[in-house]
Amino acid sequence: MIIETNSFDPIGTNAYFVANEVSREAFIVDAPLGSYNWAKELMEKHSCILKGVLLTHGHWDHILDAHLFAQDKITLMGHSNDRLLFEHPELMSSFSIPDLELKGFTINNWLDNITSIDVAGIKILLFEVPGHCPGSMLFYLASESIAFVGDAIFKDGVGRCDLPGGDFTELEKSIKSKIYTLPNETKLYAGHGMATSVLREKNNNPFVRL
Repeated sequence: MIIETNSFDPIGTNAYFVANEVSREAFIVDAPLGSYNWAKELMEKHSCILKGVLLTHGHWDHILDAHLFAQDKITLMGHSNDRLLFEHPELMSSFSIPDLELKGFTINNWLDNITSIDVAGIKILLFEVPGHCPGSMLFYLASESIAFVGDAIFKDGVGRCDLPGGDFTELEKSIKSKIYTLPNETKLYAGHGMATSVLREKNNNPFVRL
């Protein structure tokens, strides 16, 4: 498996490119500004076909390039609790960066009440982790001991809960009942900042401790 990551302007939002070296297929996690051209470059670099875009949640900085993938008929996946944000991102203009163009798009594959999916020949276990955003999702690749957690948790931090739909009590429950129940060695790839691990955050996260 190939995993590449990049952090994109304007606020350092991470996107992840995951490729199956056997099938030569790939998917990306989140679609910040600039991720479309980045993904195209990586598809050429690794001789892969892009099979899907998995969106951890609907906040503007994670979906700015999603409409470009939609134009290419790439399958977009997310949770319907963030449907309004996906289809009408202009509603977030009051807490986005001024003068950014926020374009809506349609999700092709809703991930509600589904425990697992197969994308690019890779099995992905799905967990709903609301609190930062109503439709926040966690994508767990058990075979690789990695999880893409969006903005639910960061190294030494958690997602902000003061935006519409945020709820710290719900976020704390998601972290304790979903993220902290993954194997300790699981590497956590977050929506911002450096990767961390389940064990490290259990022991060191100042916001949610066991």
